[in-house]
Amino acid sequence: MQHSDDIMEYNEKEQPLNIKEFLFKILNKWYWFAICGFLGLSMAWIYNKFAVSIWQIESTVLVSDGSKAVGVDNLFESLNLGKTINLDNHIGLLKSYNLNRQTIENLKWQTSWFAKGRFIDPEYYKDEPYKVLKPDGIDYPSNEIINPTGVSVYVTTLSENRYQIYYKFEKRTDNGEVQPIEVNQEGRTGIPFVSQNFRFTLEKGLVKPEIGATDYFRFNDINSMALKYQGKLSVSPTTKASEMLKLSVPGSQPAREVDFLNELMNVYIQFGLREKNRTSENTVLFIDTQLAGIADSLRIAGQSFTNFRSENNILNLTREGELVMQRLTELETQKALAEMQLVYYQNLKSYILTADGMKKVVAPSVVGITDPTLNSMVLKLSELYSSREVLSYSAKNQNPALVMLDNELQSTRKNLGENLTNLESNTQTELDGLKIRIVDMNGNVKQLPKTEQQLINIKRRFDVNNDLYTYLLTKRAEAAIKKASNVADAQVIDLARLETANIVGPNKKLYLLIGLMLGLGLPLIIILLTDFFDDTIKNREEIERATSLPIVGTISHNNYDKEFAVTEHPRSAIAESFRGLRTNLQYILREKNQNVISVHSAIPGEGKSFISLNLACIIAMNKKKVLLVAVDMHKPRLNTVFGIDKNQDGLSTYLINKNQFSEIVHTTSVENVSYVPSGPIPPNPAELLENGGFERFITEAKIAFDFVILDNPPVSVVTDGSITGRHSDANLFLLRQGYSNKAQLKFIDQLGTKETMPQICIVINDSQTKSYGYKHSYGNIGYYEDVSQTKGLRSVIAKIKKKFKKITT
Repeated sequence: MQHSDDIMEYNEKEQPLNIKEFLFKILNKWYWFAICGFLGLSMAWIYNKFAVSIWQIESTVLVSDGSKAVGVDNLFESLNLGKTINLDNHIGLLKSYNLNRQTIENLKWQTSWFAKGRFIDPEYYKDEPYKVLKPDGIDYPSNEIINPTGVSVYVTTLSENRYQIYYKFEKRTDNGEVQPIEVNQEGRTGIPFVSQNFRFTLEKGLVKPEIGATDYFRFNDINSMALKYQGKLSVSPTTKASEMLKLSVPGSQPAREVDFLNELMNVYIQFGLREKNRTSENTVLFIDTQLAGIADSLRIAGQSFTNFRSENNILNLTREGELVMQRLTELETQKALAEMQLVYYQNLKSYILTADGMKKVVAPSVVGITDPTLNSMVLKLSELYSSREVLSYSAKNQNPALVMLDNELQSTRKNLGENLTNLESNTQTELDGLKIRIVDMNGNVKQLPKTEQQLINIKRRFDVNNDLYTYLLTKRAEAAIKKASNVADAQVIDLARLETANIVGPNKKLYLLIGLMLGLGLPLIIILLTDFFDDTIKNREEIERATSLPIVGTISHNNYDKEFAVTEHPRSAIAESFRGLRTNLQYILREKNQNVISVHSAIPGEGKSFISLNLACIIAMNKKKVLLVAVDMHKPRLNTVFGIDKNQDGLSTYLINKNQFSEIVHTTSVENVSYVPSGPIPPNPAELLENGGFERFITEAKIAFDFVILDNPPVSVVTDGSITGRHSDANLFLLRQGYSNKAQLKFIDQLGTKETMPQICIVINDSQTKSYGYKHSYGNIGYYEDVSQTKGLRSVIAKIKKKFKKITT
């Protein structure tokens, strides 16, 4: 239909926001903001009252000089190699999952205890009523989860040694089904409690529980706790240039957080010491392995040397023999060191491939290697592996920093491998040269007497083993001294203490502010949403902005629930608004024969019958004869108002020439007001109105009466109103405030533009604008709201109900 298309077209146009009008809407609902703001503040106050305080625990750690950092570089003192402190590595290590998990395991936080409260359940720490122990000597089914985490196990104390256990949870079976489990069982302290899925022993705690008191505990998931503390632990430098780190952790149990921070710092320090001592321990282990073989060779060589001298009565060698033996001993010692270095290079080539292999590396100086290039490359590779290990605790495999570190590790391993290959080749060449020189020197030995040759060989073996043994013992002592002198890279400056704990939450002022803002924001959001989705007409200004059609009247809201509001309350605000409409119509109907007024609406429910009835009454009060006609032959409402049967003869019977004009006109209880009912409802009202009978009816009505008022059906539903409007001198279209849609304005405006009906005007119905009486200023000249209608408890209750209904809708 064209009418519906016009309305939809208007709906699609975006209307500008009137800031002033919107502010008045907000001010008009001030009580909403007051109530919701008070409720928001009340809820915030209740939350603050029962919320658990959050404490901030802090400690301070000093990171020492990097010359004693983790890695093998602490053995390269002769190179004077050092490194600057990388605080990011230490921060990453402290926040790593491994250290946090190790801390929780050391603290043995297998369970958490809570007291059953009315609103919140406070947590115990070190003052729990019972201790939970794992019983010994009980077989656990391999396919059954024992002591599942996260399940609340309620313990009710029955007596000094008796308690009642209750728990309930859902278990998923192997085939995917959910199996509910509920257990209510009595137990005794010190005796293992055995039930479905749970095996534990309760021992008396430090605090004696009250008889009848109910507490509960949960078995903790160590992995979840480690992740939780890893997330809430904060580690940061105290200043930009500082080497001190501040550790802080929030929590509801300050004693628990104090223990956690102190144990974390202990685990962190022990981790650093363990890494620093690893190289010294590897060196001692390597030397001990070498010494085990050399000690046997030295003992055998020493015994052989002593026995040979005793058997042959030889005390010392000749001068020539001494020189030959001394030279051979030097060559053999160099050969032994070269062989050790060759083995070291071969082992190092395999160690550098993995981080675990680098942990087995001993210092090159142990085997007499002083190559600065090799030392620096081994040091760098060790540092890279250490950095990667620390970074891997807190970073994922795809982390860009980890990827860059892996690339650098690969490049360093490649360069070090090439260097080791060259050193291995050079050492092998040196070893071959030593062997040739030893063979040549043995030729000189053969020129000596046979007995002296034998003594030289025996003494040479003894001196070589003795020199190697002495050298290794010296290196072992150095490594042991180094290990004993190692100190941690970090020093605890401030331990975590309860005395330094601060309450950081909840922020009561902030929550009060949030509660207030949410309370004030709720009605604002409701008003915004209501205004956004509500497309009804709210005031006169909206109509004036949307159309140029004249507004001839604004009818006040009917506070009396009476149809004849004008006659029963002639001095009320609504009666005065009808007087204003009557006056304005006089300017429109200026000609003498202009006396037919049609009352229209676009949709049902806008008050056509009420306006038609009271307009007729207010005109009749001016000593004018008025005929009120029920043209709505679809759903006539005026018949009910006047108490006329729906099948009574009326307009429909007149239009089919069944009755004469005088036969359908009825007098009413209102002076000067006559009424023509709609008559029996016909099947074709529009065709009846166009058969010429309605024009004849209007002619007769205009002769017999001063004014004719037509109560028409909605024009957007049926076309009857468009037909009768052509025979009217003024067509009043009603727009009900808070009910009529803004799209109807477009439809009414188009009717005026197309001149479908003459003299189209707008009347605003059910205006909610407050009226004020002037009785005290002007006596009986003005109007006022009847006091009798607003007195009494009944009227007050009625007003409250209306207000509540308005708020809810």
